[in-house]
Amino acid sequence: MDQQSNSIKHFSTLYSWRKFIFVNTVIALVLSLIISFLLPNWYKASTSLLSPKQPDLLSSLSSTSSVLKGISGLSKLGGFGQKANTYNYFAILKSRTTMEKVIQKFDLINVYDLPEHSLEKTIKELSENTRFEDGEDENIVIEVLDKDPNRVAEMSNYFLEVLNEVNMRISTREAKSNREFIERRLKEANQTLFQAEESLRKYQEKSGIIITPEQTSGFDAVASLYVMKMKKELEYSILQKSVSSDNNALQQLQMELNELQKKVSTIPQTGISSLRLYRELVIQQKIVEFLVPLYEQSRIEEQKDVPVLLVLDKAVKPEKKTKPQRSLIVLLSTFGIFALSISMVFVMSIILRLRRSGVPDFEEKLINIVQRVVRFYRMPADIV
Repeated sequence: MDQQSNSIKHFSTLYSWRKFIFVNTVIALVLSLIISFLLPNWYKASTSLLSPKQPDLLSSLSSTSSVLKGISGLSKLGGFGQKANTYNYFAILKSRTTMEKVIQKFDLINVYDLPEHSLEKTIKELSENTRFEDGEDENIVIEVLDKDPNRVAEMSNYFLEVLNEVNMRISTREAKSNREFIERRLKEANQTLFQAEESLRKYQEKSGIIITPEQTSGFDAVASLYVMKMKKELEYSILQKSVSSDNNALQQLQMELNELQKKVSTIPQTGISSLRLYRELVIQQKIVEFLVPLYEQSRIEEQKDVPVLLVLDKAVKPEKKTKPQRSLIVLLSTFGIFALSISMVFVMSIILRLRRSGVPDFEEKLINIVQRVVRFYRMPADIV
C-alpha cells in the first residue's frame, strides 16, 4: 500500500511539473536538431595492403639446416620476420616525415585552418584523423577521415605511396649495409681458404703424404656444422642492427648460436697434421660455397627498386558520410535532457518540502532558485 502511495505521489509530482519537463525536452530536441545539421559531414576512405611474400636476405639465412635437427632445445625463427616488417610499416606511417609529406601534398595547414596555422597542431590533427591497424588476414589497413570525399580517398592512397617510397629507401640502405657486411665476410673467407690450400699443399710437398677420400669421410658433416655456426653469426649480426637487445628473435638466435658453439667445441682438435689441414680446407670451402650465393642475393636486394607493398583494396571516393550520426545525437541529447529534467523535478520537490517542514538551517538560496524556476516556466503557484 505504501509503495502504491509513493508511486501515486511521484506521478503527481511529475504531472505538476509536466510543463517544466516538456519545455526542456522540446528545447533539447530543437537545439540538437539545429546543432547536428550545422556539424560538417566527415567521410572515411581506407586502403588495404599486404607485405611482400618474397624471401629477403634474413629469411634466407633463417632456413633450418638438417645439421640442427640433432641439437635439442632449438626452435625455428619462422614468423618473426613478417611481424617485424609490419611494425616497421606502422612506424613509417606514423612518422613525422610521412605526416609532413601528406600535409604538404594536400595543403592541410590551410584546409584545417587551425590557430596560428601551426605545423605541430596540423600534424596532431592529421594523426587524430588517421588510423593504421593490422587486419584479420595479416593485411595492413590505412583509414583516413576528412570533410571532402574526393580528398579523403586521395589522402588514403597517398599514404600508401609515401609508405612505399620511404620503405624502399630504408630497405635499399639496409640492403647496402648487409651487402657490405657479407662482402667483407666473403673476402675474409676467401683469404682463409687460400691459406688453408697453401698450408695443405706445402705440407703434402714436404711430407709426400697424399690425402685419400677414405681418410676424409665425415669431414663434410663437420664442415656443415661450421657453416651453420657462421650462418647464425651472420643472422645475429644482421638482426642486431635493426632490433633492441631484448628482442625475442635476437635472444633466440643467441641461444642457437650458443648451442652450436657447444657442438663445435666437442669436435676433436688433435690428429694427424695432414688430416687436420684437409679438414680446415673442407670447412673453408663450405663457408665460401655458402657465402657466394648469399653475396649475390644481397647485391640483388640492394639494386631492387620496385614497390614492395601489394595493394589489396585501393581507396575510392566514399558515397556516404561516416559522421556525424545526427539521429543518434538528437536521440541521446533529447533523452538525456528528459531524464535530467525528471531528476531536477524530484530534487526541487524535495527542496520545497524541506522548506514547508520548517528546517531552520536550510539554505534560502536554494529556495529562491526553485522559485525563480517556477516563475520562469510559469508553473502553478500552488507548487511552491
